[in-house]
Amino acid sequence: MARRIGQTETGGERAVRMGTVALFWVFVILSVYPMVWLVLSSFKTSSEMFGSAWALPKAWRWQNYGAAWDYGVSQYLISSVIVTVVSTALIVVLAAAAAYALVALKLRGKTLLYLAILGGSILPPEVALLPLFRTVSALGIYNTYWALIIPYVAFGLPFTTFLIRAYMVKIPLELAEAAKMDGAGPFWTFWNVYLPLSRPILASAALISAMRVWNEFIFALTFVESESVKTVTIGMMSFANALRGDWAVLMAGLVISVLPILAVFLVLQRQFIGGLTQGAVK
Repeated sequence: MARRIGQTETGGERAVRMGTVALFWVFVILSVYPMVWLVLSSFKTSSEMFGSAWALPKAWRWQNYGAAWDYGVSQYLISSVIVTVVSTALIVVLAAAAAYALVALKLRGKTLLYLAILGGSILPPEVALLPLFRTVSALGIYNTYWALIIPYVAFGLPFTTFLIRAYMVKIPLELAEAAKMDGAGPFWTFWNVYLPLSRPILASAALISAMRVWNEFIFALTFVESESVKTVTIGMMSFANALRGDWAVLMAGLVISVLPILAVFLVLQRQFIGGLTQGAVK
């Protein structure tokens, strides 16, 4: 039962509350610790970084960021942005269209089709690595952006379709029927009714997809080899080898590689939380 106004807190309840708060702060510290250390280290010299790990830099070396950018982080960043933006856009658009078809259109075998789509999320990407490599080579797209984009879209569609469908299924079908009575076709209804009402979950799906693509490692390691095509996750290995022990510049490069996806999360965090919670309780 809800606590009445003025009712005092018992000892057991106080202990539970304090324990919950303590666990929360432990989680916050463990989560923030690596990033704080990374940022501080990026402004130091390599010797200073290991000699006084938690002290503030004696001199804030902004030139570390310039050196990291000049060593090639800029190209890795551009490649990651291109692959992430194109992959995320395709995943969200195709998944939204598939979810709309499963929810609002009268299709035979919709349940079996939906189960087949969900089945794609069960298959680990590593299992399909060899067949995918052969397919990418046969298509002549090895060592191009498309060698990453196509697998990312294929493996991102099942879960994203599931996520968007779970939201769209709670949109009243009467809206689609009313649009049909007014002479609207399926595409018009999808574009002007379902998509506007699904903006919160679309933002959530876009953020989840973007983070997954940005941080993906196995496909990026297997399907590209040119420095001009490598994404951040793989490019940072080449970057570290080129620096030959200049750890402070490496830390600066890592900070740069994190900033774009962190900025996207900060911009979309409200829509992300809203999309997931509304989809659960709507």
